[in-house]
Amino acid sequence: MDFNDLKPIKLSLINDSKIYHTNQKRPELHHWQLDWHKLSKLIHDNYASIAEVRAGIAEDWLRTNGIIWDDQIGYYHYPNSHYDNINSIFWGYSSWGTPTILVTFLNESEKAYKLYTTGMDYGFHYLGGN
Repeated sequence: MDFNDLKPIKLSLINDSKIYHTNQKRPELHHWQLDWHKLSKLIHDNYASIAEVRAGIAEDWLRTNGIIWDDQIGYYHYPNSHYDNINSIFWGYSSWGTPTILVTFLNESEKAYKLYTTGMDYGFHYLGGN
């Protein structure tokens, strides 16, 4: 799988959202979750050109993103792992926003992509070793 197969998306802050603000009930517009299968395939097929992959909700990026994989550690979580690294906690589901990945490439360029499927699974999925 190639990054050209994905749709780019702009990352924003919750304060800029026209859909949801923190002082109101979350709207239920859809049930979108991170597409774990595509994410695993993207990393597997492109790891030689990637420095880091983060996931979160595009419309509330600063509060919802965390590291999933990087070229030093590999995957940040594994079965029964401890969540010691606060930078690795992320949102993988939203009823109003867009599950997204931000890829930092080895040439230090960054690009955000929509990466979701229908579902309500927001838990971490084990994607493999380093």
